[in-house]
Amino acid sequence: MANSDVSNTRRGQSDMFLSCCVDYLSSRSDIDAARIGIYGDGSSAAMATDFAASDGRVAAAVCDGGLWNLARMLASVDWITGTTDVPDEEVVSARRLRSLRRLRCPILVVAGGRGIVSASEAMKLQRDGAAAPIDLQLAIPQMIATDGGEVENFVTSDDRIFGWLEHKLVLNSPSNHC
Repeated sequence: MANSDVSNTRRGQSDMFLSCCVDYLSSRSDIDAARIGIYGDGSSAAMATDFAASDGRVAAAVCDGGLWNLARMLASVDWITGTTDVPDEEVVSARRLRSLRRLRCPILVVAGGRGIVSASEAMKLQRDGAAAPIDLQLAIPQMIATDGGEVENFVTSDDRIFGWLEHKLVLNSPSNHC
């Protein structure tokens, strides 16, 4: 299913579509239903976070950890109230932690590069998650200097992401729980 198929729907509908995909995968004899992961890249990272929080069958998630939803909420409050007050960092930290606790699977947050999450926000998320037993790791893509500026090294970034998924999904394999 393409991102445009899912992202142009309301939040509940995208979760429903993704849940149907997991239902289908879980019914296949060649798929280990205990090892299904989700990977959201760019703006789809927020959708992956929402789905991983809503569906306990997700065994690992490459997502934004709720950062995009938090940023949208804070911007909406600023817009509605007509203020640009800097939010209390303790309140923001508590909201980040609440978002993380909704996720019951290992999380990889890709920050910087082509992702929508800034490296500084991702490091704050990781710090907030360290206080709770949350399996959260960060991946900050390696940048390559070119004549036109810096570009992300997609090969090493993708290798890191898929290596992390493979590692986490192998750990979640029923044969590794014996």
